[in-house]
Amino acid sequence: MAWPSRDQAWEILNRYTNNPQLIKHALAVEAVMRAIAAKYGDDEDLFGLVGLLHDFDYERYPAVGQHTIEGGQILRAEGFPDRIITAIQSHVTENHIPREGLLEKAIFASDELTGFIVAVTLVRPEKQLSQVTPRSVMKKLKDKSFARGVNRQEVYDGVSALGVDLEEFIGFIIEALKPHAESLGLNP
Repeated sequence: MAWPSRDQAWEILNRYTNNPQLIKHALAVEAVMRAIAAKYGDDEDLFGLVGLLHDFDYERYPAVGQHTIEGGQILRAEGFPDRIITAIQSHVTENHIPREGLLEKAIFASDELTGFIVAVTLVRPEKQLSQVTPRSVMKKLKDKSFARGVNRQEVYDGVSALGVDLEEFIGFIIEALKPHAESLGLNP
């Protein structure tokens, strides 16, 4: 199937998102989602679009019950197919959308953990992704005072649903982000 173009998705993301950190988060999750698709032999463009757009409406509609719901209406009006909209909406637990396919499981597993790995990178003195290890991320996950906004249970549930080992998946995400480290501000 021919999906909407990345250029169209990029334009929508930038139309609804002004915060540079949210833009970088979208780019990071896009990179991870593309890597997951490549690993499993799935559609990299589809996975990338879901990663890029998963939080595009968050700045305007952050409330539970609005985030991804309002965005879904916007994407539908822009001609995006239900496959992409449903996957995006599934990453918000409160939407109660089953995560049955790899696409839905991947976005749920990748979103919080990718953001967490970026946070771990940014608190390190050198602020370089190349200096972050799965072990250092695991240690920070246990520290409840670090990145309190990250729902640890969703991290564990996401990795479990994806059927992967947490430490291995952390390493996978780090490797997926390394080629993009400079543009994400993770290699000053």
